[in-house]
Amino acid sequence: MTEFFKYLFLGSVQGATEFLPVSSSGHLTIFSEILRLNLDPDNSKALFALLHLATFFAVLLFTYREIFQIFTGLFKKGDRLRSIRYIILLTIATIPAIMTGLFLEGYIDRAFSSPVFASTMLFITAILLFLSDRFDGKAEILEMGLFGALLVGILQAIAILPGISRSGMTIFGALFIGLSRKDAVKFSFLMSLPVTLGAGILEFSKIDTPAAYGILAFLSAFFMGVIGLTLVKKFVINGKLRGFAFYCIIFAVVSLILLGVV
Repeated sequence: MTEFFKYLFLGSVQGATEFLPVSSSGHLTIFSEILRLNLDPDNSKALFALLHLATFFAVLLFTYREIFQIFTGLFKKGDRLRSIRYIILLTIATIPAIMTGLFLEGYIDRAFSSPVFASTMLFITAILLFLSDRFDGKAEILEMGLFGALLVGILQAIAILPGISRSGMTIFGALFIGLSRKDAVKFSFLMSLPVTLGAGILEFSKIDTPAAYGILAFLSAFFMGVIGLTLVKKFVINGKLRGFAFYCIIFAVVSLILLGVV
């Protein structure tokens, strides 16, 4: 695979799978090994962070109205308490992922280099997706308790591991605590913003990739991310996540076979 198509492919995979509940990091880790992309471990982590930064802008495109309302509400007497509560909930939900990244970086680095581990974790993602379709809550985001926000945040932190879908885990958690499907998707998108932005900025300086290839991967991840966001919103609201669960199982089995484990 030429360098051009390597980075185009990685960007497309990241964008397409970041928001679909099938684990983008798992796909990147597995494909890097199966296709012999020969990415240096440190550089691959930095490149994956760049691709996550691309999907950050895709989420921003979908949520800019909510973000605008939250921040402008801080300056409006009638909306101030609503905006403050929104910020508190998102902050609490973000803390576990930040703490995990800071204190468990070494373990995470090793996990990102193991395609077998990523393939195995996809089975856990599949189980959670099957369970997600069973929930049908009615609550809105601002009705969520602080413990509920923390629980969803812990699930997001666990999803740092490749093979565990971030969107799948957070949507499952939000549905589990009683949020409506629409608000579960919205909260999952909003709470991804600080994590993906932070990871992208921290790792950006470590990227040892030609600028042209980096830009190519970034743009392909962004545009595929927009498509992925549209699809996951539709499927979650319609309660049809089990299709992604079957996909995770099939992809995991095929990956383990190609990796010589099965």
